[in-house]
Amino acid sequence: MPSLIHKVADSVLKRIRRSSLYYGRYNNTLDFATNRTYTRYTKECRAAYVAKDGIMDLPPSPLCKNGAMLVKGALPTAKAIACTAKITELIEKKDPRIEQSKKDSLSLHLSDTLLTLGADILDVLRNPEVHQNLLAYFRSHYRIYWVTGYRSLPTTAAVKGSWLWHSDSFPPHTCKMFLHLTKATGDTGATDFMNLEDTMMYRRAGYFGQFQKERYAELQDFAKDHNLPYRPFHLDAAPGDVTICDVNFFHRAVTPRAAFRDIVSFFFVPNPIHWEEQLKLDGIENISKRAAILPKDPHPGVAIATKGEARMM
Repeated sequence: MPSLIHKVADSVLKRIRRSSLYYGRYNNTLDFATNRTYTRYTKECRAAYVAKDGIMDLPPSPLCKNGAMLVKGALPTAKAIACTAKITELIEKKDPRIEQSKKDSLSLHLSDTLLTLGADILDVLRNPEVHQNLLAYFRSHYRIYWVTGYRSLPTTAAVKGSWLWHSDSFPPHTCKMFLHLTKATGDTGATDFMNLEDTMMYRRAGYFGQFQKERYAELQDFAKDHNLPYRPFHLDAAPGDVTICDVNFFHRAVTPRAAFRDIVSFFFVPNPIHWEEQLKLDGIENISKRAAILPKDPHPGVAIATKGEARMM
């Protein structure tokens, strides 16, 4: 009987979290307690910004409706190229800091990214356009929560996981940033995105792409069957450019047809103080070794797992 009750309860919760009302409010299917924690914390951080720096004089972030945006030349091209050369060197030496993805054979992951590539890649956040766009999205200061690096390999094989159309289920008021170390185009591998309007239309039609078994590689037929527009977009990037994105919108990674794609991925949460002040408190080594997991509570000072203790949800 308890098992049946749990199954019924889980089914009801799933329906609630996949409702237009819940998605419209949080854009994820996380539990209510986590969403409430992030929503309240975001308000605290915004109030702290206003108290110290005054009302923010920035336009609304295009990220809120478009899902992704590109900033060109965020890091010097030469630095980006040097980073990708370092990754190649580590691969050729079979360095233990290069790990094969446990989910698929299409990605190599770089451990301790900040320590391995050098903390000067954080100069990307000192780029005025990058910093202003992150401020505009958070409407407060922000904190680097984790940093990971990976290489996508070319393939013609069938894909799965992140290579299929999906939406993640990250907490509200968080975002990712991809620092491109190599070209990201249709041939060299890019990420396809959908905007908020299309993401919500597909959800209302019954496509969620949250779990592996319900993800499609292509959505043209689904769009046709449900009379939906199919208008994904990608952002061509050069080494040193960044893509800032809300991965709770529909997206998919596209495998390179030639060469490979190197990216450093940053995950940000709101914060009451400037990211560089917080960095001094967190420590570069701690961030570099931090596991890519979703924190239930984003407040600084809350215990955080390190790599090896936990994995991303």
